[in-house]
Amino acid sequence: MPGYVKHFQVGFIITLIIGTIFILLGFLDLSIKTVITLLIISFVYSLLPDIDIGTSKIRKAFVTFFVIYLFIKGLTPLGYFLAIILLVIQFIHHRGIMHSIIIGILLSGLLYFIDYTWTFSIIAIFNFASHLILDGEL
Repeated sequence: MPGYVKHFQVGFIITLIIGTIFILLGFLDLSIKTVITLLIISFVYSLLPDIDIGTSKIRKAFVTFFVIYLFIKGLTPLGYFLAIILLVIQFIHHRGIMHSIIIGILLSGLLYFIDYTWTFSIIAIFNFASHLILDGEL
């Protein structure tokens, strides 16, 4: 089984468990928007440490998202930001900075500013950390 499949499976299980707890506690609503958001978070953050691999699924997904975004929105400030990220990841070595819990915390924290809820950030950091644990780095 490819490594990305295992990372996503574990991340999905973590998302399912924590997401269910948050729904039962009333921190998240059970809506289609929430479910889709949780699936995206699970996919992205469980694979994010491998974005520094040129052939990784997460890099391909990021590049695809960037191209679609450019066609729809054009080169907005977010488009420039995404372009800078694509440029920077070209120079990052695998299992370097992207495989650190500090980066995981910072990138997970960014989710707060999208929806102004801490629940998605918590789920994201657990997905990111699961990747590091499976790789034996945490």
